[in-house]
Amino acid sequence: MSNPCLIIVFNHRYDRNIPVLRKIYSPRFSHLYFLVPFYAGNDPDVIPVYESSYYFQSFFAQGYDRFFREEFTHYIFLGDDCLLNPAIDESNFFRQTGLQEDSGFIPDLIEFHKLKNIEWGDTNRAIDFFHNREGAEVQKELPSREEALQRFAAHGITISPLTRQNIFGNKKIPLIRGWRAELRRQFFLRVKWKQYRKNGKIELPYPVVASYSDLLVVNKESIRQFCHYCGVMASIGLFVEIAIPTALLLSSRKIMQEKDLRLRGKALWLPEEVEAVEKTFNKSISQLMNGFPADQLYFHPVKLSKWNNDL
Repeated sequence: MSNPCLIIVFNHRYDRNIPVLRKIYSPRFSHLYFLVPFYAGNDPDVIPVYESSYYFQSFFAQGYDRFFREEFTHYIFLGDDCLLNPAIDESNFFRQTGLQEDSGFIPDLIEFHKLKNIEWGDTNRAIDFFHNREGAEVQKELPSREEALQRFAAHGITISPLTRQNIFGNKKIPLIRGWRAELRRQFFLRVKWKQYRKNGKIELPYPVVASYSDLLVVNKESIRQFCHYCGVMASIGLFVEIAIPTALLLSSRKIMQEKDLRLRGKALWLPEEVEAVEKTFNKSISQLMNGFPADQLYFHPVKLSKWNNDL
């Protein structure tokens, strides 16, 4: 029988949202924790963490000793502005979502060599894997490159050298800025990344993937190693949306993605999309909870400080 723990992850310190989130989730999850940067209060369910939001994977490593319990079978990590379907609770999480209990979960997995038309903003951090932040000796803390490639392959993930287009996309830049952008590209391709250049392409020094990471599930079998890898990759300044999916792949035997589930999340990438949801539910948390689409896994983002707390 599953016994999941829900852990709400704050990118920034918003203490006033803690009681709102507790009111939303405590009737549905018996075990609830909050990872809050720089927290200085005395709430026993809140775990203080210390790191930039760009590397919030560190929060998992820092909080591990506080939230880990032998009796927990799964750890559901949820962004504080990512609202989970109110029909989902600890007793039906797997049945409602279709996630298999022996599997971890992350919304998707981006393979950098398959990027074609857009520049994914942090591809450069994947290439600079060991040099984003100096001073940490991590080679012995991670699987070797060869072993990591094998673990990726077990999940059906391949790693191939990157073309210029994979790294920079094909977006046309206005002429007034274009020459500067081209100089920057040539500097990275021919000078800064010279050691990774092979047959006109750039090889990743260590296997990585990317993913949107505001909802993930890690099972008991994987949680300790997952948190360890997250801490290691925070120490070298690897961007969070590369570090988390990479750590999950390295630590888990099985991973499902959103495309594999019964429910789909709703990510609001544009301001007009956020405004449309706010207008539909009149910025009322109560109306949102009561009118939540039955086939939807989550809404993200929902900035609770802008909504009426009328539960």
